[in-house]
Parts: sequence; C-alpha cells; structure tokens
Amino acid sequence: MNDKFFISIITVAYNSAATIGRTLESLRQQTDKSFESIVIDGGSKDATMEIVKSFSDVVSKSISEPDKGIYDAMNKGIALAEGKYVAFLNSDDAYFPDTVASVIAFAEEQNPDIIYGNMQKERQLGKELFTRIEKPNLQKMPETMGVFHPATFAKKELFERLGGYDLRFRLAADYHWFLRAYIEKADFRYLDKVLVKFSVGGVSNFSCESYREGIIIQEELNTGYADKMRVLYEKCRRKRIKQQIIAKFVRLPIIKRLYLKKLKKRWN
Repeated sequence: MNDKFFISIITVAYNSAATIGRTLESLRQQTDKSFESIVIDGGSKDATMEIVKSFSDVVSKSISEPDKGIYDAMNKGIALAEGKYVAFLNSDDAYFPDTVASVIAFAEEQNPDIIYGNMQKERQLGKELFTRIEKPNLQKMPETMGVFHPATFAKKELFERLGGYDLRFRLAADYHWFLRAYIEKADFRYLDKVLVKFSVGGVSNFSCESYREGIIIQEELNTGYADKMRVLYEKCRRKRIKQQIIAKFVRLPIIKRLYLKKLKKRWN
C-alpha cells in the first residue's frame, strides 16, 4: 500500500469522450486529495484519452488497450491500485466534492472491509434532469444486489484474498464478488451519506442479462434464492418489452409529455 493514496479510484472507459470530463472534474474538486485516479480505457476511437491527458493533475495512471469487457478492465485497475481501499467510478458518473473526505474519515474510525453508501440516480430526458436518492439494503444481498457498486469502497487486501471479478459474468460479476464477500463474513459498514451521482441510461438502454447471470450465481453459491432471481428475470423481461414500446413512441409530443409527467412523479 502507498501511504500517499488512501483510496484508489478506478474509472473504466470506452469511447467516453462525451462524459468522462465530468467524472474526472469531480475528482479534481475533491476536498481531500488522498487518492489516486486510475483510468483503464478499452482502446477508445474517440477523444477519450485526449481528455484523460488533460486531467494529468488528477489521473495518476492510465492505460488504453483492448480488453475482454468491463470486469477485465476493472481487474486491470485493481492490479495497479496502491491504495488501502479500491473504488470504481463509472466514466459517466461523479462524486460529490466531499465524497473522498467522508469515506476516509469513516474508514479511519471504523476500518471495515467494505464501506457502502447511498447513491443519487440521475436520468436525463431531453433538457430535463430527474434525480432520486437510493439507499442500499445489505440484508437483501443473498437475494439480489444489496449495495450500489459505484457507492462502495473495498479494501485492496480483500480483493487479494477473494480474487478479482469472475470474467464468466459479463454484467453481474460485481454481484458475484460482493455476494462471495458477504458469505465469507467480510465486514460491511454502512455510511449513511450520498456518495455518488449515478447516470441512468435512456428508456431502451438496459438489459435483463444481469438477472439471468444472477440465477447462475445463486445456484453456484447455493443461497436458496435462485427461484426468486428467476422471478426478477421474468419481471425484467416484461418491463423490457414495455420499455421498447415506450422508446418507439416517446418521440411523439403527446406521449413524451405523458412520459415526462410519469417520470416526475417517480424521480422527484
């Protein structure tokens, strides 16, 4: 561990020129600088790496090369990390200015294996930004993802003990890792604070594959909740069909107005 860096913040990127500036700027604005920023780029074809280079005062390490998916890139970042804790900040998300300071103060007081906190979800539709605060539920971990990956900070030594993310899983390797940590009695501690701004995709930008992978994970780890995960998978599939219909018609002015009205009730 490098005493200079308490936290290693890993950002995985691919063709993220439109958003990564916001992410890195949020790191530049941190009130506590006891962190290193590591960018793992998958060989972007746009200006992502040029933007990363413009944040040389923030980014400690960066590589740009093809990878085998997001979790392969995350594992590369873990291998480079020198901090006591490791965190992942998506290339379209952002921390609040006091996120690092709050996490370090909490960690120094309690020294847990994993710190997990609240998350602000953000959804852009046209010129309007919708937000809502989400709180985790660790007790749900045997059934489904009980923490928010972008709002977690895990000890580097825990990754060394459990290993990195399992590349068999394309979308749910984080759930697999956190569930294993939970089963192995890792010390999870809740920091009741909003730690990250998480960008949610558009109406057609989501997949049910994570639930399908979740079924496999449940069966392999013998949690007894595989059938519940199957129910979530089927529910997601029905929602997916509904969202595809919405995506097709939301461009119509009257449908868009109705959709915006519904979103306002749900998100604000």
